Amino acid sequence: MTHFQLKTNLLNQPLMLPNGVVIPNRLAKAATSETLATYSNNPTEKHIRLYQRWAASGIGMIITGNIMIDRCALGEPRNVVIEDERDFAILQKWAKSVTEQGSQLWAQLNHPGKQSPKGLNVRNISASSVPFGAEMQSLFATPDEATHEEIIDIIQRFGRSALICKKAGFSGVEIHAAHGYLINQFLSPLHNLRNDEWGGTPEKRRKFLMDVYVEIRNRSVQIFQSQLNLIQLIFKKVALQRMTL
Repeated sequence: MTHFQLKTNLLNQPLMLPNGVVIPNRLAKAATSETLATYSNNPTEKHIRLYQRWAASGIGMIITGNIMIDRCALGEPRNVVIEDERDFAILQKWAKSVTEQGSQLWAQLNHPGKQSPKGLNVRNISASSVPFGAEMQSLFATPDEATHEEIIDIIQRFGRSALICKKAGFSGVEIHAAHGYLINQFLSPLHNLRNDEWGGTPEKRRKFLMDVYVEIRNRSVQIFQSQLNLIQLIFKKVALQRMTL
């Protein structure tokens, strides 16, 4: 396929990340949840065709939509789940469909916590057993408070999923810490009422996020990228921060 020729000089300039990896230009496709997986949460040829088309535009970086790290914790039906290597061959094909055209493919990794429709999962967990407001309680069940062991398991799952992505040929991962999902729930003083090492102060509320980040970095070599997508909601004031870690 022929790439569309970018005309704007600044947008067409390469971007070097702190570790020396170069993104070919300044254009990126943000994560969108395509829900194109099978009902068993496997990626499909539909992903390959869609991402090939996006990469053919010449865009520098493409971020996947809402890949879950646990089949027991889905945000939507037909989310892709990467928790082991059962889909490794098609993950390789997915990555190659983008990278062979010169674009980077980053996997957005996520755990929904309590932000999962009623009936989709057998059980939902969160930082604390705090329901959503009255207007949303018909959609989302009150979660169980995650145990220490469950928190450690989730952290390790983020690392395992990132490592599988790296081995399959993905360029990097984005840690989804926004939009009300589990990491965002841990960051929020409204949804995290814990008084242990995972809550009670701003530093303790962010420990879960930082442990996820460290786990991914420890499992992946330095050349593999991780990005944080963070929208923190505090007392209904929204601060948006997006950064490459």
